[in-house]
Amino acid sequence: MTETISTGQLLGLRMRALGLAGEALSPPGRAAGAQRIAAVARRMLAVQGQDWRSSRWALGLRAPGTGLADVHAAFDEGLIVRSWPMRGTIHVVAAQDIGWMQRATNHRVLSGAPKRREYLGMSDAVLDRLVEVSMEALTGLAAEGSGLDRDSLAATWTEAGIEWQGNWRYHLIWWLCQNGLAVFGPARGGEPLLVRADEWIRDPRSLEGDEALAELAARYAEARGPIRERDLAWWTGLTVREARQAIALASESGRLAPLRLDGAAGAAGALWAHPRLLTTSSVDSASDPWLMLPAFDEHLLGYTDREAQLDPAHFERIVPGRNGMFLATVVADGRIVGTWRRGTRKPEGLELSALPGERIDVDALAPAATRWSAFHGQQAPALALTDPAVGRR
Repeated sequence: MTETISTGQLLGLRMRALGLAGEALSPPGRAAGAQRIAAVARRMLAVQGQDWRSSRWALGLRAPGTGLADVHAAFDEGLIVRSWPMRGTIHVVAAQDIGWMQRATNHRVLSGAPKRREYLGMSDAVLDRLVEVSMEALTGLAAEGSGLDRDSLAATWTEAGIEWQGNWRYHLIWWLCQNGLAVFGPARGGEPLLVRADEWIRDPRSLEGDEALAELAARYAEARGPIRERDLAWWTGLTVREARQAIALASESGRLAPLRLDGAAGAAGALWAHPRLLTTSSVDSASDPWLMLPAFDEHLLGYTDREAQLDPAHFERIVPGRNGMFLATVVADGRIVGTWRRGTRKPEGLELSALPGERIDVDALAPAATRWSAFHGQQAPALALTDPAVGRR
């Protein structure tokens, strides 16, 4: 018999799966910091990576006791990479997972590339030459633990006598990464550098076809909690039909179990979760009372239906103008109650903006702020409440 859960239980399960409750409250383990960061990346399958600062905190938040140096070390040791695994969005991924994920989703992403190059005025012949020069320039750098930044890579095109346009650079780097030719690897204390994927990634997993689809569905649900078909389709960029097939494959192998959301009809009420999550203790477990989540966190971006985490009326305060730029959020008992950002008047402080009708308990939020500052190697910041309109910037 399919278990029925309430909206409150849905939120609790999601918080636990996201690493924001239960495990997130555990004391640090014995493994080295870089290994613990890599373990978080593997468990999450992929973490939004378009904002470098935010992606580092997304990992550190879920690995208590780690710091920025541990994230950089995980990159430097080749445990995690930054690349485009799906839907044309850059993520932080375990190095061993990036290849099979791209092979499972690239048919959806790469189909629009020729039209984009036509718009940019880039011929196939020029693309081939740019790829050739780029791969030659990157050859051997991984063995030295080094790579090229975007400007340095572009300089090699000029040195090779290629006439290229400024608006080509992003497309070419995306093309190299999306096709599994390159990844952003060693961080060297700053943003990761480009390296050849075949030189940098030591033990890539080899998954194809149905096995890859089942892996996508099972691991996505394991790290997000109860999910719907359309959640998986949106998150991976696959069609709903493909997402449905992936869920069916994972269910057949015992890696997903069905649930129903109380009061929701049809497809809106059909959920799937990892069986390990569905114990009495986990269903009823509470989340960490107060959290400071980074911008673009999977707490919100991991789903299409976010009502359990956020009142839809407040969406534009989290994504001002619906421009795709998600602000950092203050979370209380799993629900978003406000936003936060580094101080403008006092850079060492943090400014908090409550959503309309919500309240931020500054004293209760202080431990979360302390964890954030410790991760960044800073002193505990001063917290200042501002007018809610500040969150609209």
